[in-house]
Amino acid sequence: MRIVALVLLLIAVPAAAQSNGDPTARAAMLATLERGKEMKGSGARYQHLPQVGAVALGDDETAEQALARIGENGAQVVETKGRLVLFRSATKRPASVASAGNAGVYPAVVNVRTGTLGVLTGSLVVRPKSMADADAIASAHGLEKVKAYPQLQAVFYKVKDGADIADASAALQADPRVEIAYPEIVERVRVPR
Repeated sequence: MRIVALVLLLIAVPAAAQSNGDPTARAAMLATLERGKEMKGSGARYQHLPQVGAVALGDDETAEQALARIGENGAQVVETKGRLVLFRSATKRPASVASAGNAGVYPAVVNVRTGTLGVLTGSLVVRPKSMADADAIASAHGLEKVKAYPQLQAVFYKVKDGADIADASAALQADPRVEIAYPEIVERVRVPR
């Protein structure tokens, strides 16, 4: 059984790499990117990529038009994830959501183990030890409570524009009222067929 699983994995990995273009070129490009703060996600470790950002495409908009809209003319498109365009910029960005033009510019991260790129949405997923502490946790960390799911023992918080998502996540992870906390990261997007 293990041999069959290993063979399937060895077949799947090169196929997945080929679907994203030349894996050697991609690995070389990733190696040239500056690495920033490390953070824990949901079951994985990530590093912020200060030179990579993401912007959502508008209706009937090309990647180049979206980049022009946020003042990033000529930026290198790294990849797309659904409606998100990840781009390499000459400007180094903190791990915070920023506004440019009429759009949000989101920070990007790389999965330390897989090399997969992800986008930080500015939301944090938290499992408090007691749901009664949800408002106090938001207040103590300068967060906006977006939605609480008592049946799941989970709360979604939003960091304020300009606030460092990695720092906010680390502070929540160190809070004794919090069982689990991690930033929401869009790593894969399912596109309807």
